[in-house]
Amino acid sequence: MRVLRRGVSVPALTLLRRGVRAVVLTLLGRRASAVVLTTLLTVVMLLGATSPASAHAGGLSPTGVRGDVVAVTPEVPGLTITAIEDGARLLVRNNTGVPVEIQAVGTSTGDDSSGDSPAGEGQARAVTVPDGDSFTWIDGRATTLERDLGLARTATWSVPMTVGGVPVTVTGQLVAEDPPNPLGWWALAAGIAAAVIVLARRTRRPNVLLAVAGLVTVVASLVHVVGATLAVESAPLWGTFLDATGIGLLVWPLVVVAAIAALRGSAGGVLGVCAGAGLSVVFILPDVTVFHFAVLPVAGPAELERFLVALVLGAGIASAVAGAGALRALAARAQPAPGTTPLTRRASSTESGAWSDQSTDSPDVARRVSEPVQDSGSALSESEKP
Repeated sequence: MRVLRRGVSVPALTLLRRGVRAVVLTLLGRRASAVVLTTLLTVVMLLGATSPASAHAGGLSPTGVRGDVVAVTPEVPGLTITAIEDGARLLVRNNTGVPVEIQAVGTSTGDDSSGDSPAGEGQARAVTVPDGDSFTWIDGRATTLERDLGLARTATWSVPMTVGGVPVTVTGQLVAEDPPNPLGWWALAAGIAAAVIVLARRTRRPNVLLAVAGLVTVVASLVHVVGATLAVESAPLWGTFLDATGIGLLVWPLVVVAAIAALRGSAGGVLGVCAGAGLSVVFILPDVTVFHFAVLPVAGPAELERFLVALVLGAGIASAVAGAGALRALAARAQPAPGTTPLTRRASSTESGAWSDQSTDSPDVARRVSEPVQDSGSALSESEKP
């Protein structure tokens, strides 16, 4: 399968383009649809040029280790050092009245895109934190990111600093946590997908079911992104949210509009829901690692995060698969009855409407019904008789 950009395939973009065009034509008309379609395609190309979404917001990812700061030796009044984001980063607040120098520091929050130090190693450069300021960074010796303790349950770390030229050592601890059973969560995702596919085949209006499944996918994806955003303490809230949404900025409005059209029986709406659901699966795929790790970078229960990922994965795949059946059902309902033509159907509906306004008990109606229809040829011959 050819790949246009990171994680977005050419067939997926083709399906998206057709779905968007059909939905917009149905709801807005051809003139407005040309403008809207061009805008949406431009947005998807721009989003495709960037990363669709990190495993989680803020560059965090699920792990099996949780970290914390144990002690600062010697204690310095006004110096506060804490582990944030479950130990992924360290935060220092300097209210000592003198500069604090962090030796062999990891990459700072503002420079995360330039690369982080591997777990267990530090950076070669030092950073000075002025009095009254704070600093957040990823230090390879203390971070829980990509950390594997192996058979050990705990490990310790230390980071050297100087406070006004006085050496200070920050020590902490890493604690391994048991992972969940991933088979149960994978089974849940498969069960959701199977249930939606079976119901879509058995219901008389699969377009309604797919519309509801698409809307559920949007809500679950949005809650998932909000939870991941609130877990980040080292970056601005709105910037983190926009970075975490990725292609969701395009997919979610598309699915909502398409679902409304699908509820009205529009084939274009069903196609749009299928395209949006497929892209939702692409969006959530990097997050399936939550099934395998204990410590998740989310603000909320870990079980809720795993359920949301399973829901989006199952409902999204099912909507994309069951869309063909829904389109066939809509086409079958639109087909005329055997032996009829558009002309006969219109004539039948006109006659039924005309007769429905009159009572068969009326003398005029009874007379018209009882009178035989006279052949035009015989009537002409009678008039020509001498």
